[in-house]
Amino acid sequence: MTRTELVRRLAEHATRPLSEHARLAASAVATPTGATDLFVWFEDTSERRRDGRRGIAGLPESLLPYAPGTRVAARVYAEGHPHLLAAVWIRTRDGLGERIAALYTAALSVGTVAWIGTGEQYERAWSELYPNPQAAALQPVPGTTRSDR
Repeated sequence: MTRTELVRRLAEHATRPLSEHARLAASAVATPTGATDLFVWFEDTSERRRDGRRGIAGLPESLLPYAPGTRVAARVYAEGHPHLLAAVWIRTRDGLGERIAALYTAALSVGTVAWIGTGEQYERAWSELYPNPQAAALQPVPGTTRSDR
């Protein structure tokens, strides 16, 4: 089993509802288009040293794994690093396990950690952390709005 396959399986297992009630509740609040929102935070590991290498303040935007049916709803850049993502809100229609595995793998490849969540509690956390969508670090993707759900 490859590392990517292992991470994909772990991601699928970690995002499974704990019970039938939780599954029904999750499906009731799902986006009407069948899309799933992923709220991703990248750990700032720039102060860490391992094997003579330093960590990184976020994920380089160029390494963000895109796929058909996936789009970025909003992005937050690491302070002082206009090309490093500190957080990203991704909307995906299918392949949830593959998207999560790709995000984890991309983050690990550059020496950071991705914290990924789905659901209402993570959307609330995002809204609390980034209440002002016009903030300098928060960059909404052109053509999208919060009511675009």
